[in-house]
Amino acid sequence: MLLIQLIIGLIIGSFLFASYSRLQLGGSIFYPARSRCDSCSETISWFDLVPVVSYLVLRGRCRWCGFKISKETLYSEIYFGCLLVSWQPTLLRFCYVVIGGLLFFMALNDSRHFEFPAWHGYLLMLFAVTVYALFKPHHAIIFIIIVGWIVPQIWQPHFAWIGNGDLDVFLCLLILFGPIPFAWLLLLSSVLALIGSKVLKLCRLPFVPFIAAGYLVVLFFI
Repeated sequence: MLLIQLIIGLIIGSFLFASYSRLQLGGSIFYPARSRCDSCSETISWFDLVPVVSYLVLRGRCRWCGFKISKETLYSEIYFGCLLVSWQPTLLRFCYVVIGGLLFFMALNDSRHFEFPAWHGYLLMLFAVTVYALFKPHHAIIFIIIVGWIVPQIWQPHFAWIGNGDLDVFLCLLILFGPIPFAWLLLLSSVLALIGSKVLKLCRLPFVPFIAAGYLVVLFFI
């Protein structure tokens, strides 16, 4: 069963990223019906569309013109593959998977532009509050956190050590998971970001990709 979930996740990740890329370039999800190379416009054969495998076999390049395929394609397939492995036939787990998918595209925007669309943050908060209201024990502290999220939407503070968008994501995930799982998520995200900064030798890194990676790990243990 887990293998089937993994395969479905890989396919979903490939489809979602391809659709996202088309929309970003001003195209349509439905046209052209067959995938094409962004450089030479050659139609891509079905055996070059096998998630992960085709990317590795082709070494991340178009078979026809050698155009370099974005590594984000591979990341999307692997991420959604792992995300679907964590799925279980419950409404709560379905919500976790949807939130995980939203986090991936927030991470994608953050890695490219060091920001993500505001409506992504609002959608994340909506999911977090909905899951909390339906499935979690209610505590006064959570209402304080929700107010703490709303206030920065009106008054935008500026912190040197963390971006406002990152703070929004953390507050949403605290509401979603509760204190203990969130503490693990915060620890994992910070450690991964620290390792990333040392490996890439960068002073400034997009943080949401590391939050998404930490979310994926925590999801397997809750």
